[in-house]
Amino acid sequence: MRLVNRLLFPLLLLWAGLTVVAGFVLPDQLLKAPMPSRTEVQRERIRGALAEYGSRWTRHPVAGGEGVPLEVWWLHRPQSKGVAILLHGFGDDTWGSAARARDLPDWDVAVFTFRGRDLHPEIPSTLGAWEREDVVRVERFLESQGISRRRILMVGTSMGAGVALLALAKLEQSGEPLAGALLESPFIDLRDAARNHIKGTLGWTEVLARPAEWIAIFRAARIAHFNPGDVSPLKASASLRTPIALLAGGADCITPLDGVRAIALHHRDLTVVPEAGHCEAGARIPGGWKAWADARLSRWGF
Repeated sequence: MRLVNRLLFPLLLLWAGLTVVAGFVLPDQLLKAPMPSRTEVQRERIRGALAEYGSRWTRHPVAGGEGVPLEVWWLHRPQSKGVAILLHGFGDDTWGSAARARDLPDWDVAVFTFRGRDLHPEIPSTLGAWEREDVVRVERFLESQGISRRRILMVGTSMGAGVALLALAKLEQSGEPLAGALLESPFIDLRDAARNHIKGTLGWTEVLARPAEWIAIFRAARIAHFNPGDVSPLKASASLRTPIALLAGGADCITPLDGVRAIALHHRDLTVVPEAGHCEAGARIPGGWKAWADARLSRWGF
């Protein structure tokens, strides 16, 4: 027994030390999310490929959460039914998801990178805490241009899907619902998202990192000035009146199906693609994402 205690005590000290170190290292995994490296020539090439059949892009500076500058690009299309705001995932920028515009040929699209991090990567990423305000400010910009809420659609994947729910809750506090939201693999809250990302690296041993996760989230919140408890798309979804359609992969370990099902308790339109992993459902759904989206938009009156 003494031998066991002699061995156990140093291991506990080592674990405690590693926990503290990890708690100071992990915040950067959230606040300094990696961004794709794209030149302006590459961005222009993407925009050019999407501007077809008489459509055109306009650029608009918008002040996002905390006043950070957002570069909003608006693709204007002839005889448009409204504007779809495309919301990208964690570690991506708007140009990584802009191709979704091809699946919405009857809609204008508005695209931007959360926190303006495609041009200013030093600005911290907060997994929805300040990104929610970015979406709210962009939606209000569109309203200021004469686009009614009933003609504004949100389209999001992963982090973007969760942020859409957060933004909708804030927007509906002061006005009517939007046209709808087409959301793939939303996360349920900040703590769950952090835990699942770390679990993807550590596997079952992730449970040993829980104290480090708590320290990391606390420190990240202090550094970037937000309340982690407010970052809960699950709570935000409970009272939403905007029509919402959910899409999820049955084999997704980053935003597990159980979490998406919890959101679907409030919004019953959930489609599950059994073998799809994270962000794969849209590409693997029978008939394609466009057919899935068209069926929902038709039901919503578009």
